[in-house]
Amino acid sequence: MAAIAATVVGVALIGTAVVVLVTGGDDPPATTTLKIKVSEDTYVVREQPDNVFGAEDKLVAVSKPDYYAVSYLKFDVPIPAGYRIAAMSLLVQAEGKPPGHVKVRTVLSSDWTEKDLAYAHRPGLGQVLNENPAVSEANLLTFNVDGAIGPLAQPVPTATQYSFAVTNASDSKPLTLYAGEHGEGRAVLEVTYIESTATEREMREAVQGRESPGPSGKPSGTPSPGASLDPSASPGATPSAGSGTPPDLPTGSTLCGASFYQENGESYTQALAREDGYFGGMEAARVFYPGAPANWPGSAGNAKRTVIVSFKYSPKDILNGSRDSYLRSWFANAPRDRDVYWVYYHEPEDNIESGVFTAADYRAAWRRLAGLADQAGNPKLHATLVLMDWTLMSQSGRKWRDYYAGGDVIDVLGWDVYNWDKKKYTSADDLVGRVQAISDGEKKPWGIAEMGSAKITGDSGSGRAAWLTSMASKAIAGKALWITYFDINWSTADFRLRDAVSQRAWRDFCDR
Repeated sequence: MAAIAATVVGVALIGTAVVVLVTGGDDPPATTTLKIKVSEDTYVVREQPDNVFGAEDKLVAVSKPDYYAVSYLKFDVPIPAGYRIAAMSLLVQAEGKPPGHVKVRTVLSSDWTEKDLAYAHRPGLGQVLNENPAVSEANLLTFNVDGAIGPLAQPVPTATQYSFAVTNASDSKPLTLYAGEHGEGRAVLEVTYIESTATEREMREAVQGRESPGPSGKPSGTPSPGASLDPSASPGATPSAGSGTPPDLPTGSTLCGASFYQENGESYTQALAREDGYFGGMEAARVFYPGAPANWPGSAGNAKRTVIVSFKYSPKDILNGSRDSYLRSWFANAPRDRDVYWVYYHEPEDNIESGVFTAADYRAAWRRLAGLADQAGNPKLHATLVLMDWTLMSQSGRKWRDYYAGGDVIDVLGWDVYNWDKKKYTSADDLVGRVQAISDGEKKPWGIAEMGSAKITGDSGSGRAAWLTSMASKAIAGKALWITYFDINWSTADFRLRDAVSQRAWRDFCDR
């Protein structure tokens, strides 16, 4: 093959980036190389949903059970006239040796800024672009992100934006990157352009003529992020009609309960008695085991009432059978005189999103566990999937069925529902209505496994009391099995009902 001599034909300055136009002679089209510095970067933290970290000079990504963070990066990418994007690489500088489970994903919207992005209203994440970055001796990570390049006809003629998320599946070692505020070491997007053909230019012009921007700068007809429901199934999944309410599930009024922690050296039974004192005797209790469930009775058995009890194992430990013996015994020894809503790995969404385990393995683990539970022959055991209500919002970019093992496996759908707005109490029609609609559509019994709100600014408690009453009333009308209030001073906010008027509102629900 004859060698082709490359010739530099032009140099241009676009913003802060140098563009070098290179042609290889008569045959190859000219190419353009552009290194673009990050324009916006920040990270979000699940445990601090309203906090903004855009002014910091470091970015963090980690998937610890009690601390989950994702880094966001945005680039303003010029497109020289007559060229299209051919390849892209994302270069990020780590502060130290990175963990081995780092991924880059697309972000479903670039409508965010580092000055106001927080976990509570973060845009959803899309496809994984690269999970095996090249790492230099200086801890520079290079990701191929060609998968973010759209069809040839789609790029805006003069500029476009790309947003990326960096996730870290390690549950012990954070990934720390240098942010734009750090100066040296800030992220760079290396973009390679190639000269458009006449056909490609005609396609682009035709598309641009059809898609004139609307008032928001997005193509007309593009839906804005909102709290709309996402009842659609995952690609390739077959929606299940559900098996309806199993005959052994309780019917009647919605049970009142709470989640709570032991305080000031209390035993579990003392803490339970304190909560009963606040609310006049609860009908249900929410119990969390951070790993394996304790042998009965444990906290779940000592509650001596209906329980919604969670435990956690890695799906691989379920699927390899190493936990079969213990869990078979745990199911066999569960109470038979009260309902036990057992929950495997509640709120798995963030862990799956960051690559700790896959949705397929999670569903498969559920199916195996349900088989072990069935061997106990206990009609009081109910397999209960608990997800975030955020997963049902369009801006999450998620599909709840990704986590659903099927109507033949899951008996009950449980939801964690919070008011994160610091200025108002989000309506029950929105919060409860959303989860009820999905549950009813699946023909599954449902409940609210966690519900909470801190007092909004300026509220002495009467506003929250009215909100609690409306939430309970909406759930009762929707035939929820139970609501357990999150009566805990959590890292994100103090949700505890300690003012008299809020306590009375929840007591009235429990006493009805």
